[in-house]
Order: sequence, then structure tokens, then C-alpha cells
Amino acid sequence: MFVTIYYSISILYFLLLLTCIAGLKKIELVTCICAVAVNLAGLLYIYSSSGTLPVFNLYESFLFDSFIMGATGLFFLFKGDFSIKVRRWVWAGILVLLLVMSFFPKEVSLPAYDHGYSYIIMFHLFRCIALALMLVSTAWFVQFIIQREMNERTSILSHMGRNYLVLASVFYLAAEYVGIIWCQKGWGDFWTWSQAFFQSTLVVIYLMLAFHIPGKGRKAEDIRSVIGALSGVFFLTLVILRSTY
Repeated sequence: MFVTIYYSISILYFLLLLTCIAGLKKIELVTCICAVAVNLAGLLYIYSSSGTLPVFNLYESFLFDSFIMGATGLFFLFKGDFSIKVRRWVWAGILVLLLVMSFFPKEVSLPAYDHGYSYIIMFHLFRCIALALMLVSTAWFVQFIIQREMNERTSILSHMGRNYLVLASVFYLAAEYVGIIWCQKGWGDFWTWSQAFFQSTLVVIYLMLAFHIPGKGRKAEDIRSVIGALSGVFFLTLVILRSTY
């Protein structure tokens, strides 16, 4: 059943990207509603099967991320023609998540005694939301970079990318905060050096860099947009690496 959910969602999001590229907005809207609905149904099925929120292993968490991105793209469909090109990158980002999922088992996380612990749930939930929002931010920054190369002067794309990156950072830092509480209550200390903690530090440093590039000229804005566009890719890479050990 979990494999069926995966392929059903993959086909719908692939068709969604095709309809967006073809400019068939009405069909895109219907396809988007179907994709998001099936995505939500899959998450609910996983929840009913495992009894825990679908945010713990890579299969569950990426399905959750694709739902957030799909719902965000559905919101963009009501924002007029301005977001058409941005939606293409959102749908492409979802397909990248689904492609990565093809290399991992299509199964729910095994029941664990701590999957009902509120701080652990919030830690994984906030991280999933942060990844989804970073990938949406990447979509805005990528479109900004493309239009700048075409000499189309528009800064709203960069501003929107930055806004979504700020929101993603809020959720990521919230995850780190509840993670500190989790560690404090579980092991009596809020920090210990490990691969997971080192990766968390890298993400925080990267976000600090993305928000603190100085300068007001075009060159500084271009550098900020490139770093912002790579934020989702960077975090996604770390998530994948963490899932392999």
C-alpha cells in the first residue's frame, strides 16, 4: 500500500508540472487539488497505520514535505500569473523529493517508545516544515536569478525568497530549541559533539551567512540570491546524508 501511495503521488505531481509548463491553469488547478488531496490521504493512512505523525523516517517526512509544498503551490495558483514560473520550480522540487524517496524503503517508521514524546515530535515536525519552506524559498530565488539574467528587473522574487527563508529559519531554530530540551531531559546535557549536532551547526552557520551578506548593490544581491537558492539544496543534502547512517 505504501508503494502505491508513493507512485500515485509521483504521477500526480509529474502531471502537475506538465500542466504548469503547458500553461493549462484550470487543469493545473484541478490536478493540484487532486495531488494535494491524495498526498494528505496518504499521510492520514500512514498515521492510522503507525499511530504516530509521519515525520520520523525519510519516506514519511518527504511525503509530509511534498504535502506542505503542494499546499503552498495551490495557494500560489490563486495569486495570479506572477507566480506561474515560481510554481514550476515548486513542482520540480517536489519531484526531486519523490526521486530521492525512490532510493529508500517505502515503509513507515518502526514503533518506538519515544515517538509519542512531545519534544521529539515537535523536533521532527518543525524540521520537516523548515525543509519544505527552504525548498519553496529556493524556487523564488531560482526564478529571480533566471529573470535577472534575462535583464528583467524585479526584486519582489528575491524578497519573497527571503521571506520564506526567514520563515524556514524560524521553524528550524524552533526545532533546535525543542531538541535542546529533549537532550536536556533525556541525557542531562543539551549538547554533545556528533555527526547530527555538527550538521545542525552547519545549517545554522549557513543561515547566518545567507542573512548577513553585506552590501546594497546588484552584486551583493546576486550573491545573497545564490546562497538563498542553495539553502534548500544544502539542507536537503544533509537530511539525505543523515538518513544513510
